[in-house]
Amino acid sequence: MQEGTIMELVKWFIGLFLIMMIVALAVFLFQMGDVNTFKQQVNYQIERNGGLTQEAMASINDYSERYFNGRFTVESDLLNTRVNYGDTVDYKVNGVFEIVIFAIPDVKMQFAGTGVSQVR
Repeated sequence: MQEGTIMELVKWFIGLFLIMMIVALAVFLFQMGDVNTFKQQVNYQIERNGGLTQEAMASINDYSERYFNGRFTVESDLLNTRVNYGDTVDYKVNGVFEIVIFAIPDVKMQFAGTGVSQVR
């Protein structure tokens, strides 16, 4: 008789643990969806400022702090330089994603992107 009760508790524990894992995965994937929004903003700043200039980087860092709590940073070989009209700027977005519910280290990922200067 006790084996049935113990099995029922184990089933509940496993079920709740699986639900927690699914919720943590859903939140992680939702956070990863923010990368595209941030990359659009980086591309917009590259187009408007002629590259990753100091003004563009200040705006990008402010956007990251305001909307994503500083989760994203940008690195590039052409940092703080102005490029000519039509030149491409390759950059990498570094993101730090927090895993909610579970006490495991944050996930650090890097995403590549390219923007084109539209300033003459």
